[in-house]
Amino acid sequence: MASDLESRMDVSSDTEHRGAGRGADSASDSDEAVLRAKYADFCSAQLTEVFLSLADERIYEIVEDEAREQDVGAADLGFRAKVRLATKRLRESVPLPDFETWCRDYETAPEKYDEYLMGLWRQRSEEDARDAD
Repeated sequence: MASDLESRMDVSSDTEHRGAGRGADSASDSDEAVLRAKYADFCSAQLTEVFLSLADERIYEIVEDEAREQDVGAADLGFRAKVRLATKRLRESVPLPDFETWCRDYETAPEKYDEYLMGLWRQRSEEDARDAD
């Protein structure tokens, strides 16, 4: 039986797509900025859920493995650096859809994803809009 995370990650590649791409014809720049911010929020939420579900010992193993791969001493790293290493490793191992796939599915059924967004996308899309001005 698929886990809750796996079932949420089941993004179908054959989902109907409204339009041929993410260009100017299918969405304005601000719409795309919002979608990209929501995508980043969704991915962050998925990684956070996995991270928080791990036992402390497993997190330390991941940090040590990643530090070894990067030829860095894990004992010399601060907390934030250790979290970054663990997050990097999780990002490589947690099945997340690419932006285009996620976007097609989100545009078809936003309610499938909205409950998993942490709200970070609002701040990010506002920052992107300010940067564009």
